[in-house]
Amino acid sequence: MGQPYNPSAPVQAAAPPPMPQNFKCNSCGGPMKPSAGLALVVCEYCGAVTTMGAGGAAEVFQKHFMLNNKMTNETAMESGGKWLNKGIFRRKVAERSELGAVTLKYVPYWVVPTSVVADFQGTKNAGAGAGAGMMMHGDGKQKAAGAALFALTMAAAAAGGQNRNVQVSQPQVVRVRDRIQLQRNIPVVAVRGYSQYQPEDGFTFELQNKSNFDKRQTGGVDVQSGDVSEAEAKAQAAALAHKFAEREAKKRVDNLESIQVYPTTYDGELLHAPVWFMEYAHKGKQMFILIDGGSGQVMNGERPAFALW
Repeated sequence: MGQPYNPSAPVQAAAPPPMPQNFKCNSCGGPMKPSAGLALVVCEYCGAVTTMGAGGAAEVFQKHFMLNNKMTNETAMESGGKWLNKGIFRRKVAERSELGAVTLKYVPYWVVPTSVVADFQGTKNAGAGAGAGMMMHGDGKQKAAGAALFALTMAAAAAGGQNRNVQVSQPQVVRVRDRIQLQRNIPVVAVRGYSQYQPEDGFTFELQNKSNFDKRQTGGVDVQSGDVSEAEAKAQAAALAHKFAEREAKKRVDNLESIQVYPTTYDGELLHAPVWFMEYAHKGKQMFILIDGGSGQVMNGERPAFALW
């Protein structure tokens, strides 16, 4: 059943469940000696995940999937370099940066199906110059159209300064009240302290390529256990859903006045994803890039806003 979101209820992090010092894997019978505080323990022998409950070791978690890594060290660095240089205000950022450590890990993520309903209100400019708002709030095509319209508006204004007979109409403010409905599979990293491994808002894994977890398919890459329970992941997914809805609302108005967001989270699944973590330094500042080894897409990262020299 879905868990309704209560905007007035404080979000409380669940305490890590108690952990026995050692036990046997419920799948293969191999010995397991997990570290304290873990909520998800990966068997070193068969790779099965055991979830930890109040009574100790629970049964093996069944909805456990993986994505295969399709990148090498070289292709990962190439993908990261292209992302660094992307943008008209960035020139040769990758070439002028010092590469640090490059690591590949299989990181656990809770993938939480989430539906969002949001009611919002705001104002939108109508008339001359109204499309300029799309430069900030729209997608790539909308931003390009907004930039062109803004340029035309400025040209008309300039012509008006030279020829008083040319009239530039003033924008009219229109009030907007609308509802947003979204469906997302929100990934939440299942390891505390791995905040840099949390995907950027809006990123989703290519779940159509997932398969049942098989440790033999990891190629000996480090497979991480986790210490974030599914209940905690649902709470984090609800918070992320609020950001998604607010971002969508800002695409529809030029001035967002208020928004009420009601996410509903459902039971999810555990996904071990191959993640490339790259460290680099640009002009002495330490930064990072996070890349999904399954799709080659950048999941999160830092890069300079301007780098023209």
